[in-house]
Amino acid sequence: MNLYDFPAPRTSITALSASILHHYGCPTPNPTLPQADVLLASAPRNVVLLLLDGLGETILTSHLPETDFLRHHHLGTLSSVFPPTTAAAATALETALFPSQSGWLGWSVFWPPLETNVALYPNTTDDGTEAAPVHIGNTFLSTRHITEIIRETCKIPCFSIHADGDLPASGLPEILERIRTVCCLPGPHMIYGYFNEPDHLLHKTGCSSEQVSAYLADASRQLRALREVCPDTLFFLTADHGFTDIEGLCLEDYPELKATLIRMPSIEPRAMNLFVKPECHETFLHLWEKIVGNSYDLLSHEQVLKDNLFGPGPAHPLLDQMLGDYLAVAKTKLTLFPTRSYLQSMVAAHGGMTPRELTVPFISFKGAVAK
Repeated sequence: MNLYDFPAPRTSITALSASILHHYGCPTPNPTLPQADVLLASAPRNVVLLLLDGLGETILTSHLPETDFLRHHHLGTLSSVFPPTTAAAATALETALFPSQSGWLGWSVFWPPLETNVALYPNTTDDGTEAAPVHIGNTFLSTRHITEIIRETCKIPCFSIHADGDLPASGLPEILERIRTVCCLPGPHMIYGYFNEPDHLLHKTGCSSEQVSAYLADASRQLRALREVCPDTLFFLTADHGFTDIEGLCLEDYPELKATLIRMPSIEPRAMNLFVKPECHETFLHLWEKIVGNSYDLLSHEQVLKDNLFGPGPAHPLLDQMLGDYLAVAKTKLTLFPTRSYLQSMVAAHGGMTPRELTVPFISFKGAVAK
């Protein structure tokens, strides 16, 4: 099996975050990004890291012309982490840790102490009920945000700006205004800004959507204007993952295959964590081949760990137990969803092992020098 040259610690989104940590004299859990190191050597007063959820490399280049502001400042590409999905990849950018290290493997994980799947963001089980009185992800998969690390190490003001951030804001104009306000204050600052688009638009309208084009054109204009009013500020902009249009199947339509499983799949529809009943392995493999064919790579538990698919060590102590008998990794548009409602909620998705999903842009620009 050819695994798309993955993982890629030295050219990943974790490397960008590691470079920012290194710039401020903080320990770096993974290698830094040489391009970012060079830019940071200019000693900007403020450093701003921006994440546009879902802005994969092909989304950027197919929706914005070469003359666009963001395209003009497009310096190259980075790899996401596996799986390329927000819970795993945004966490990686925010912490400089790979999913193997943080335990944030995807939207939902099998949580061994409870022997159930847990959707990490909402803290719910497969049936939508609360997984535990405490938030599983925030309590037992707790990670330190790079803003927190830099704030404690360097004693400089650091802020996350998004709906649940240190400075709460929602929507592009409000988030950018918050960033402008902080950057215009005296002294150095480090800021992380998260935008939940174009992810939602892409899921609903697809990779060729005019709505996505309009959103990105407007975002680019606003970011260009922001640069003009943020003195001596170095901006980095990237994404957590890309997207691909999909052709959907539903596990509910294949009850014989579903009956071979101990529990519903976890992680993502394009990166399915599968626990198979001990007596059903032969039946499972036969049905999987019949239904899915070669649209997915079906990797054994042992192979996933051997290939460090979720990233390098040191691994989270529960990683081995969180992984099932097989991991099914999508490599075409075909996507097997666990439920019909899940399938009907989107026309494009991410989480698989394709360049469109794994490759994200590396964009950087600098604000005006204060007079």
